[in-house]
Amino acid sequence: MADTGVLLDGFTRVRESLHRMLPDLTEAELTAEPHPPIGWLAWRLTRIIDSNVARLSSRDQLWIGDGWAARFGMPPEPFDFGRAATHTREQVRAFRASSKLLLDYHDATHDRLTAYLAPMTAVDLARVLDEPQYQPLPTVAVRLMSLLENGMHNVGQIGYLKGCCRIGGWFPREVPNPMSLR
Repeated sequence: MADTGVLLDGFTRVRESLHRMLPDLTEAELTAEPHPPIGWLAWRLTRIIDSNVARLSSRDQLWIGDGWAARFGMPPEPFDFGRAATHTREQVRAFRASSKLLLDYHDATHDRLTAYLAPMTAVDLARVLDEPQYQPLPTVAVRLMSLLENGMHNVGQIGYLKGCCRIGGWFPREVPNPMSLR
C-alpha cells in the first residue's frame, strides 16, 4: 500500500460528501433526533481525523493550536473527540454548530491531512506505531485506513439521517425532488 493516491481520493470523497450534505441543513436538522445527530457526527468525524493526523505527524491538533475549540465554544481538550466514554447523552444533545463552522473545520483538517499524505513514501506508510494496546501493532497505513473507514461510515450515517429529517425515512423514489437530499 505504497500509493497514497487512493487514500487521498478516499478522504477527498468524504470531504466532498460533507460539502454536498451539510450546507442546506437547518439548525433543527443538525441537532434532530435520533442521537447522535448530524452536526455531532460531522464534528466527531473531523475531530478524529484532526487528533490522529496530529499524533502521526507530531504536531498540535488544529482543535487546540488553531483555536477551533474556542470557535465551537468547547474546551481545548486534546482527548475530547466524541468517544462514548467522554461524551454523555446530554453533551451530545447540547452540541451546536453551524454547517459553515463544521465545514470550515473539516476543510482545515483536510488540508493538513493532504499536506501530511502528499510526501509519504512506502517506508512512511509501513512505519509501525508504538501502540501496544493493539495486536498486531498498527502501521501508519493501517491507521489512515481506519480513519478513512470511520469517515465513510459517518458520512453514510449523515446521509441517512438527512433523509430521515427531510422525508421521514430513506425512500428516494418517493421524494418529489431527490436532489434536495444532497
